[in-house]
This record gives sequence, structure tokens and C-alpha cells, in this order.
Amino acid sequence: MAEHDIPPIGKRLMIQVIDYLAEQDPERKVCAVPKGSEISDGFLDLTFRELANAVNYMAWWIVEAFGRSPNMETMAYIGANDIRYLVMVMACNKTGYKPLLSSSRNSDEAHIHLLEVTECSKLAYSAERSQRAMEIKALRPNLTTVEIPPSAEIFGNATVVYPVSKTFEEIRNDVAFIAHSSGTTGIPKPIKLTFGYFGALDAGAYIPIPPGRFAGVPDRLSKDDVILAAAPFFHLMGFSLLIISVFHGIRCVVAPDKPLSTEFLTSILNATKPTAVLLPPCVIEDMTLSQASLKALWNLKYVIWGGSSLAPDVGRKIREHTPLMGFMGMTEAGFILSLAPEEKDNWEYFEWWPTNGIEMELVDDNLYEMVIHRHDHPFLQPVFHTFPELNEYHTKDVYTRHPTKQNLWKLRGRLDDVITLSNGEKFNPVTMEKIIEGHALVARAIVVGDGRFQPALLIEPNWNQWSEASPAQDLITHIWPAIQEANRINPAHGRIMKNKIGVASKRKPFQTTPKGSTQRRLVTHDYEKEIENIYAQRDGDIIGYQLPEVADLSSIMAFVRNMVSDTLGFSSFTDQTNFYSLGLDSLQTMQLSGTFQGSICSYRPSTKFKAITPQSIYGNPTVEQLAIFIYEITSNAKQSMASRSEKIDALVQKYTADLPVHEADASKMTNQYTVILTGSTGSLGSYLLNALLADPTVVKVYCLNRSEAKDRQVKSFQEKGLKSNLTQERVEFLVASFGEEKLGISGPKYEEMLRTVDTVIHNAWRMDFNISVDSFEDIHIRGVRHLIDFSMQSTHHAHIHFMSSIGTIGGWKLTHGSSVPEMPLEDCDVALHQGYAEAKYICERICLAASQKAGVPTSILRLGQIAGPTTENGIWNRHEWLPLIVATSKAMGKIPRTLGSMPVEWIPVDTLATMIMEIIRKRSTTQVDTRCSVFHLVNPSATSWESLLPSIQARYDVQPIEMSEWVNELESITNPSPADVAAKPALKLLRFYQGLVEGEGALSAPIEVEKTKEASMTMKSMRPISTELMANWVRQWGF
Repeated sequence: MAEHDIPPIGKRLMIQVIDYLAEQDPERKVCAVPKGSEISDGFLDLTFRELANAVNYMAWWIVEAFGRSPNMETMAYIGANDIRYLVMVMACNKTGYKPLLSSSRNSDEAHIHLLEVTECSKLAYSAERSQRAMEIKALRPNLTTVEIPPSAEIFGNATVVYPVSKTFEEIRNDVAFIAHSSGTTGIPKPIKLTFGYFGALDAGAYIPIPPGRFAGVPDRLSKDDVILAAAPFFHLMGFSLLIISVFHGIRCVVAPDKPLSTEFLTSILNATKPTAVLLPPCVIEDMTLSQASLKALWNLKYVIWGGSSLAPDVGRKIREHTPLMGFMGMTEAGFILSLAPEEKDNWEYFEWWPTNGIEMELVDDNLYEMVIHRHDHPFLQPVFHTFPELNEYHTKDVYTRHPTKQNLWKLRGRLDDVITLSNGEKFNPVTMEKIIEGHALVARAIVVGDGRFQPALLIEPNWNQWSEASPAQDLITHIWPAIQEANRINPAHGRIMKNKIGVASKRKPFQTTPKGSTQRRLVTHDYEKEIENIYAQRDGDIIGYQLPEVADLSSIMAFVRNMVSDTLGFSSFTDQTNFYSLGLDSLQTMQLSGTFQGSICSYRPSTKFKAITPQSIYGNPTVEQLAIFIYEITSNAKQSMASRSEKIDALVQKYTADLPVHEADASKMTNQYTVILTGSTGSLGSYLLNALLADPTVVKVYCLNRSEAKDRQVKSFQEKGLKSNLTQERVEFLVASFGEEKLGISGPKYEEMLRTVDTVIHNAWRMDFNISVDSFEDIHIRGVRHLIDFSMQSTHHAHIHFMSSIGTIGGWKLTHGSSVPEMPLEDCDVALHQGYAEAKYICERICLAASQKAGVPTSILRLGQIAGPTTENGIWNRHEWLPLIVATSKAMGKIPRTLGSMPVEWIPVDTLATMIMEIIRKRSTTQVDTRCSVFHLVNPSATSWESLLPSIQARYDVQPIEMSEWVNELESITNPSPADVAAKPALKLLRFYQGLVEGEGALSAPIEVEKTKEASMTMKSMRPISTELMANWVRQWGF
């Protein structure tokens, strides 16, 4: 497309702009997209050349998968919240399809309704939403469903341009995109947005405004700005940021597809450093509870809020440091151009610009509805492309006028019955109210929640059937099945939890209209105090399910499954399915945690601490994991020794029974090494890789990680000040799946490693002390067996160095011996009662069996506490247990005098890497005579925690107290808020610290290290952890 071929602003198609820029300015950046599922994976800039190629690729893919669409058929799409939404919409525009973006949170009924009224017979979906797609197909069998390719394929394949010949004028009134309402009748309605609508959005960004004023709409940011896209792309609030990236060159950052927790948003803001963010009020309000999150907002040029009203005190906190702007937009009408008030104190108000055609029409005492009137230039008014038959559009949004400034307006809510939660989510409660009112014991039901984080329900009983003397809880129990039925037809954010239900008084009947309808506003006013009491209840005060009297693991599993099923509104998932892949959101996580906590307190009243927090569910996001977590709490982790030993022995047998019995031809290794290093991007992995590359006898290192790691490795080296050159000649990064045959690596590359590798350092492991041993099997335990298979097949019979843990001997007692020997141990009683330690122990046993039966040379390195580096650069991970003690102690002004019975036998991470290298060299000379050796990597020169406190006190005003007192103070925070957890992050590991008080973490016998000293001169000369080292780590943390 030549330069003069691009149509003027307001009359250009997005697909034209993309193709034009791909040709004229191909390396111009569209947005930054995540490289993986984690923020730490990094981001890469997507160019117009790459975007255009992806759109063309998917256009051809659509033709192949679904055929061409000469009649503008509808194609639905549900997918992971990533850049593929833009690609799919643009590809549909090229191929003549109308893309229907149905919210992943819609109920079954809503999905089917939208498919029916849009005459949609085709559904494309991403792999992440395959289960939901199959559920929809089961309800609509004639629906053609096809999974789209992964991002790597879409963006990794060059293809020819898919030609588009139609102009804007030819298709101005054709549908470009089908969104949908939140459901004003209880079921969402499709909203058909035309190419003319998007042309009006395009032109609206160039409407002149007075000099010196700023418009409160994202499309008025400058081309130097970058805005974080955190809203879902099936909603116009999210998709609009992709629109302005294409039309106006305002780049956005696409967040990884994860729940919008405060910590997640803070991390992504700090990592990507956008200049602006558009968020719903509830998210902003949560972020201001954390100083770290508040600082991340303060670092922005602009904080833009939209969707509902923002709490005044929250707004004041932000505007002290950062310009704060309200944004008004709606799917039907697009952006509503408003000016930011000239006086900062009026940040809550909007000043409408005349080109909107807005008139504020009085509907009640100082309550005005926004009405948009058609004017002489309707091409600037998107709403009249949506509703071309109208001359005025009643938004049903109501405002109050500023007391002294007649042109300023504050949003107050909705004119109709739609409830708008504080996160901007909307739902209509009428249908669910009618379902609940269908119960014989219910006369009337009203759902409330405007401006709240979640809805609540107020019930007026049928007094002919119910006695006021009966407990309210009994009524709730009786009608709960009807509420569950109502919940099933509602979106997730509109569902009622059992702890948010109140019962009306017989002395205060609901007010009704002459027609018999409930007067919502009057009833809400009459019951204002009662509604406040409902919201004041703690999450666990009313419990919908009770733990069974005999709370064994099986019954708890059923209990968890039922609770999660009721919360999600469906039960078609396995006990191993991740809750968040099913659509569980942050509100539901909070609700579940409160209900589980209440159940545990009822079952075991002696449980004083907050056993189940939202973090517990985030960390155990399957039925199986959460059930085990709850079981350990309710049973005091007293798992049957017989069943435990049987399970461990069974897993050892499972992965060793078929080992061949023969002597591998293991000889002394040469002076040159070719190494596989797993888990290279973590803290120890990075220092190990640096040590390997610093060793001239190391010819090549294959770094095996579970995702693309080169960029992460470079960043890790830079942060730690490591200087080794990551050249392709000496280091190669491969994506491995340790649970798969041949480690998931392609044939030729795997064969190359079989020919050349003589040393394997297996360092990759999930650091999670909460999950069960079963959760480690598929990837980690099976992965060790696959590495043993590699060694047996390899030319040099590669020596496996397994990074184990002293947790495998954490259960050692004097009855086992006066000291812990450096040798394999076949009594599982010596392992700590913890899934992490048990899994490591099982892998030790597998290594021993491989050495004894198949002659595989193995070394088991039992690592103790890994501390921070000895250098100025680098950092001890702030989220580990010891740094969290320091951060929490700073907030409390108190610090534990001891670490329970735990000695300070730590080894700095860079020193540990040196020790491991020395052991590897030593073992190359002894592997023939000793096929399996064990080493204990703990500091032989122990010191006390108390001796290190002066280094912390020099920086923070903290007074030493007993560890038990310190833990008691945390336990007293029975229902921690997000602000509590942010200030005192040790709350997240409270169970671990309780264990320290109870003596966990300290062995009853000394650990032998003589063999390790013989193998490592660094170990032999190791000094105690000094106050200078402690001071260095405290400085690096910077709490």
C-alpha cells in the first residue's frame, strides 16, 4: 500500500493501518507482550510487521479452518487474555467474519443466548479456554469448534498478505466487532459495533480542546506514553487500548493472563515501567493499602480510573503525587470526551466537551441522567453508529452537579436496576431475585451491592410460612438451594455467597409500587443499617458447608470440591484442575478463604491463627492441593506413618522397578566437561552457570529450563553482576519438559547431548513447601528418572549431581544415630514430614537404586539454607522466609531474638556454587569406585541469629523479643487485610514460623560434613556468617 493510499483519519480501517505501517514503518512498536506466563520471563516489543504477519497468518488459518464468509457470518472467540484477541478480530475483519467476543465469565445460559441471537455456528478458542469451549459445545452440539494455534506459531510463521479490497466507505455500516451488555434483563445482549463506530473513535482523538487542558481519555496520551492494559480484552475497556495502539501509536503493555492481585500489578508496573494505567476503582483502592503498590502508582505520569466511582480518600492519596483522571466510556457509545477539572480537588468530577452532544436531564432531586443527542457531525458520535435509528441516547448513568461549578458532574450510579460493583463489573439482579422469590418461604428478595466489592441479598420471608422467632440461619439453610439455582444463571461477579445474606424484619416490610413491584431504592434506604451489618460480617461468620465429623483426606476432598463447585457455578473439572484456569477470580478467592477459615475454626476451635488466607488458595489452586493443605491443618499434619511410608516406598518402587541390572562402563572423566544444567535462571542456577563458564575445562553447557530462558538469564547475570559471556559456542538454552520422555527435547538435539554430555547438574525444582508429595510426581520425580535414562543411554554415562535438601534428613532423631552420616538413607522416617522434602528423599532413593542396579554414577548434594551473595550486587530473594522476618519486624518494631532451635548454618549462594564445582571435580576421580556419594552442604562453622541482630538494628528500629511472642503477635491478626499482609508479609508463611517455635527445622543430632570437606577446600575453610555479610543482605533488601 503506497503512502497516498492510506485513507484520512476517521475513514480508515484498522486492518488498513496495520498493513500500511507494516510496509512503511515495519519496526514501529505496537505494544509490549509477555514472553511467558510470569512477569520474570520478561516482555518483548511487538512490531507492526509482526502484527501484520500474525493477522495474515490467522486470516489464512480461518479460511482453512472455517472457510470463507461471503455473507458476514458470526464467529465467536474465547481465549486467554492476550494479544491474540487483537489478531483474531483483525483476521475476522479481513476474512469477512463478525467476531463475537463473549466474556469468559458468562454463564452457560448467557453464552448460548449470545450464540443464538447472533446466529453463530462457529467458535474459535485458545488452548487455555478449551474446557470452557467444550462445555459450550456440549450445550450446542451443532457448534463448530476449533482451537487456534499457540502464540509462538501465530507470530513465528511468515506468510503472504491476505488481501483486502473493500474501503471504509463500502463497509462503514458493516459489523466489525460484536461485544455484549452486562445483561439488563439478566441475560447479556449483543452490541454490534460497526466500522463506522471505530472510525468515530479514530476521529474523536483529534477533536481540538482548549490549550493547557488535558482530556480524561486514554487516546489523548502522547506517543511517548505507554499504558498498562490490565482489563480483559473481551470488554471494550481492555480492547480500546489495543485500538489506540493501532490508530494513534500509543503503546500499551499487555499483562500476563493472571488474576489482578495487588502484588501482581505492582510487580508488572515496576517491571515494565508504563507511564499510565487504566484501572477500575476497586483495584486502585486495594493498591493504596500497600505502600509498595502506592509507590508504583506514584511513579506513573497518570492514573486513570473508570467503570464506577473511586473512594474519595483513595483519590486523595494518589493525586498528592500523580495526576488522577476519571474516564467515562461505554460499549455502545465509546469514549466520552471529558476534560480533567482545572482544580485538583475536583478530581472526582467530569467536564463534558460539547462535541459529545451531551445534555444532563433532571430525573430526581439533584440527580441527572446523561443523554447524548445527535448533532451536525454524527460521524464523531460512535453511539449513533451503534443505534443509527436514534436521535438521542439515554445512557441511564446518573450524576449530581458540583455545588458551585455548573459544568462539573460527579457519577452517582445507574438509573435502572443494574448493580455496578466497585470493580466496574455490572449485573442485573432481577432474574435471580425472581428465582429466589419462587421459594415458598420467600415473599420478596432484593440484591444490593452498588459501589461494593461484592453483592449481598436481603430476604423478606413469607410470614405465613415462617416464624420470626426462628433463627435467620435456618431460613437461609432452607432457601439456599434456590439461591444456588439463581447463582447458576448469573455471571461469577454477581453470585451471592452464603455469608452475605440478611433477613428482613416483620416490623419493616418492603415498600412496593401500586403494581406490586419492590421499590429497590426505598427498601435499600430503609434497611441501610442492616445492609451495613451484612457487609461488616467476617467472611467465616456464616458457613454454608461444615467439615465432616470425621475429616479424613477423602471427605475433605469432597468438601473442597463442593465449595469450589458452588462458587464457580459448575462442577465439570477434575481434582487436579487449576481453579484459575476455570475462571476463579480474586473476589471468589477471598470468599472461599473466609468460608474455609470459618469451617476450620468451627471444626477445631483451638485454631487461633489465620489458617486459610487468599494466599493459601493461590498457592494450592486445585481441589487436591487445597484438600491436603486443609487436612494437614485439621489433623495437625499427623499423617499415618504407615500410609506415608507405604506411599514413599511405592513411588520409589514405581520409578526404579524397571531399572536394568548391569554395570555401566563409568571410567574416570577427562579434564574437559560437557554439562547439562537444569534450572539455570534461579539464584543458585545463575551462580552455577557463571562458575561453569568461568572454568576453562568446561567445553559446553546445555541449560535446560521449563520455558525460554536466554533473556531471563542475561537479566539475571546483569542483576547479580556476573560477567561470564553467554555465547552460543559455550552455552545453549533449551526448553525442557522434565516429565516427558527424552525431556521433551527434539530428537537431533537430544541425540547430540547423548553423544557429548558427561555431567548433569539437576538443580531445577519447584520451591513450594505447602503442596503434597503427589504434586511433585509428574514433573520432578519422573524428571529424575528421565535424567537417569539419559545417563544410561549416553556415550559417557553422564554423572548425575542431584541438588537435594537437608529436609530429607529433617526428621532425624537420636534413635537413628548420634550424628547424620554422609550416606544414602533408606528409612523414610528421617525425612521431614513435608511434600517438598519427601519428594527430594524419593529422588535420593531413585539415584541410589540407579547406582546400585544400573551403575549410573550419582552424587546427592543435601543443601542447607542458601543465603545471599557475598558480593555487593545480587540479592537474597526478598520473598523467602528469612527476608520476610526482617521486613515484618521492621513494620512491627520487634524482631525475634532467635530462630527457634534453628542454628545459622547458612552458605552464601556464590560460595555454594564454588563448593558444588569442587565436588563435581572430585567426584570425576572417584565415581568408578563409589557410584553414589552423599554430601552435606551446610556451614560447618555455625553461629547464632542473635549475633547477627546488630546488623539489622543498625538499619531498623527493632527490639528483640522471644520468637514465640513475635509469632503470637502475628497470630493475633485473625483476619488480615491486604494492607496487613503488605506491611507484615510473614503472615503468608505463618505456619512455617509456628513450626520454628515448635522446634521444627532443627536436627536433634549434628550433621557430618567430613566427606564434603575432603571434596571442597572452600567448605573446609568456611567461616561463620558475619555481621558484615548480614549488613550487606539487609542493604540489598532495602525494606
